[in-house]
Amino acid sequence: MALKIIYKIKNLEYGGSVIMVLVFAGIFVMAVGSLLQFVLQQSISGRGKVAREQALQIAEAGLEYYKWYLAHNPNQDSEMRTVEYKDPQSGTRIGEFIINSTANKQCGDIMNRDITVTGKADMDIRFTRTIGARYMNPSVANYSYIFNSGVWMGSGSNTIGPLHSNQGIRMDGAHNTVVSSAVSTWTCDSTFGCSPTQLKPGVWGEGGTPSLWQYPRNVIDFSQMNIDFADMKTKAQNGGRYFPSVSNGAGNKGYRIVFKSNGTFDIYRVDSATYNWGWQNGFMVTRDYHTITSETFIGNYTVPSSCSLIFVEDQVWVEGVVSGKVALVAADLVNNYNPDIILHNNLVKAGGAKNNGITVIAENNILISAQSPEDLNIEAILVTPNGRIGRNHYVETPGHYYASTDGYVYDFMYMSGVGNKQDLGTYTINGTSVSNERVGLAWTYGIYKGSWWSYTYEIQTSGFANRINSYERALALDPPPFAPSASLVPYYISWQEQ
Repeated sequence: MALKIIYKIKNLEYGGSVIMVLVFAGIFVMAVGSLLQFVLQQSISGRGKVAREQALQIAEAGLEYYKWYLAHNPNQDSEMRTVEYKDPQSGTRIGEFIINSTANKQCGDIMNRDITVTGKADMDIRFTRTIGARYMNPSVANYSYIFNSGVWMGSGSNTIGPLHSNQGIRMDGAHNTVVSSAVSTWTCDSTFGCSPTQLKPGVWGEGGTPSLWQYPRNVIDFSQMNIDFADMKTKAQNGGRYFPSVSNGAGNKGYRIVFKSNGTFDIYRVDSATYNWGWQNGFMVTRDYHTITSETFIGNYTVPSSCSLIFVEDQVWVEGVVSGKVALVAADLVNNYNPDIILHNNLVKAGGAKNNGITVIAENNILISAQSPEDLNIEAILVTPNGRIGRNHYVETPGHYYASTDGYVYDFMYMSGVGNKQDLGTYTINGTSVSNERVGLAWTYGIYKGSWWSYTYEIQTSGFANRINSYERALALDPPPFAPSASLVPYYISWQEQ
């Protein structure tokens, strides 16, 4: 009986051992299986990471390829194409990239291109990477100011954004970024506050941050800004808005354009305008014919979306609220006359949105009216390839002497006619000013008052006490139509993965 009990106990021990072995075996199998699964997943993940990285590099290669392609085919229209990508060493195929190129046009001309490139690697085509970029010539909208002549930024100026001059710069104002000159030295005379005349560095002065002054830098060539008035006139006649000359070069008539927030504009024919005497260059007075005395409403017009170009073959007064993106050009190709554009009142964007903007191009000058508001706000890209941007120096007293090469000469003409107050408040431009000649927004100048037998010398000021010049980053990335190029070498102005 005892032997039988012992036997049963041993059998139970053997059975328990088997169960334990099976349990541990199961645990081992599960552990090994989990480990193998982890290794497999890591392998798949690692392969996926490699494929994703290859896809990104293939997409970047696609962007560089298309940049090369456009250099040889600049007029290529919108397109989609797939290109095989091979190892440059072995010639073995690695993957492919798919290019989608959209040419953004105005009046049939390509303004810029939006390009997306999707790369995929053959090692795992499930993983793709897409890059989007905008390809264009660098616009003048990348700057707050571009001058083709010397400039004196006075103590009342505040410049936000890059400023460049092809000549010398006297910087007495504030600025927050690079101020660059194309010359290493220049001759500073009395018109820049140097008496006697002195040789100065490319950028000098008592304001700003000298560590941000750079000279000499490359010239921004005004002759390469692609401003073709004849071509723009033809485009406006064929698809935009064209208004012929009404003054026939007389200079005392033209048009007044008032932009509306609904995307349209009112246009008036200026039937007559009277003049004010004012200095433009500090030496000679001129009649400016900026004061409208009679006008006739012509109509309300929309701006064609496919050709957002308004071409006026006469002098233009402009103001209002711009909705959408448009170009306004004033040039006379019929008469022996170079018209001005007059900033008659505030010219701003609707809501300040980045989808709104205006390029204003004058064959001669862009001048601020003698009747301008106390505080003037401009949101635009202003361009004078031949003239200047500014406000004439108006003085209070009729009868004056003006400086000339022969000394002081009496002029019997009355000077102003615009009232006694010519010292204004703040001029604010959120955009870009491109001026061939020297600007003038604030003046301090001596005049001789009275008659030739009895006169006195007096310092008089006019213009805006404060000037705030700020470039618009949104317009730099997406400028309004026909904004000139600062360089003829295109590049990717933006880059982001989608």
